[in-house]
This record gives sequence, C-alpha cells and structure tokens, in this order.
Amino acid sequence: METEESREQLWHRLSNESARAYEAFKVYMYLPPAERSVVKAWREWSGNPDAKREPPFFLGWSKSYAWSDRARAHDHHLEVIRESGMEQAIKEEAARQARAVEQTRFRFHELMTIAYQRAIESLESDDFVEQLRPSDVVQIMKLYLETTHKLGGSETDTPGGSAAVDWTESEQQELDRLLGEIESETTQEEPSPGSGDGDEGSEDAKDEQD
Repeated sequence: METEESREQLWHRLSNESARAYEAFKVYMYLPPAERSVVKAWREWSGNPDAKREPPFFLGWSKSYAWSDRARAHDHHLEVIRESGMEQAIKEEAARQARAVEQTRFRFHELMTIAYQRAIESLESDDFVEQLRPSDVVQIMKLYLETTHKLGGSETDTPGGSAAVDWTESEQQELDRLLGEIESETTQEEPSPGSGDGDEGSEDAKDEQD
C-alpha cells in the first residue's frame, strides 16, 4: 500500500485510492470504534439501514485500502490530541491558581504593612498620648521592660539566666520613682471596694443622730 510522500497520516487519501472509495472509508472511520464494521459503513454510505451485508466491491475496498489499520491510526491520533488538550488545560488551570495564590499572599502582606503603619501613626499621635491613663503608662512601661529583657544579648544575661537591662544606678532610681508616682496616682483614681456602701452607712448614721 503506497501513500503520498507528503502525507504522513495513514487516514489521508492514498495515491491509488479513488474518491468514492475514500469517501466510503471516511464513513467507516468516523463510526464509533466499538460499533465500527464494514456492513455498518455500507449502511451509512448507501443509505440503506436494513442491508444485511455489504456488496463485494465495498468489502474489497476495505481490504485493499486497509480500512481497519487506518481507522485505528486515526483513533490514536485523536486520543493524542485529547491527552495533549487535557495536559494543556491542567497546566493553564495550575498557572491560574498559582497566580491567584500569589495575588492573595501579596494582598495580605500589603494589608499587614498598611495596618502596621497606621498603628505606628496612631501610637505617635498626640490624641493617643493625651488619652493615656496612668495605668496605661504603667502597662506600656512594663511591656517595654519585658521586651527589653527578652531581647537582651548573652553579654547582659544574669547568673540566674534572665537578661538584665543595662541601666545606670541613677537611671534605675529615677525609673523606680516615676513608676511609684504613677502607681500611686492610679491607686488614688480607683475607688476602693465598698466605698459606696460606706458612704451610704455614714449618711444613715448621721440621720439617726439628728
């Protein structure tokens, strides 16, 4: 069986194949593989769905031009195209998902950066400082000291294993004095438990004396 040199696919028309024979082959080739047969191709090609068998010339075409082998080659060709298309679709979907993940990650870092900048601006604003209560100042200073301890290097570690802040004696005394004053003001601002009941009792006692 000879083929045209410029045609590599077996399912293309052969050089010695007539136009009618090739049209009959295409009918055979396009049948579903599980239902493909020469007689079914004859029924389709002739327009006679009740035909019991194909005529000799039609059967001769199928044998002379290797319909079965050429149809299987075409089936394989289509399967390769399907697999290639599926692989390409999977690659494109994977690339799309990767871009979406990267965009989400970038947006998250962008929002975190904005939140950090606004938090710093809020902490540095005059309104924030003016609204601080003495107890808030104490907590901030304690947090600062704890952070300083945790970030202290090995050179400032104490024998007990905790990090020590490099304060001078005068600085430590001044810090203790400020903390004492702030804690004292905080204690004065907070009402003592039961103070309201005590006042009410004093009023009652005064009424009885009157």
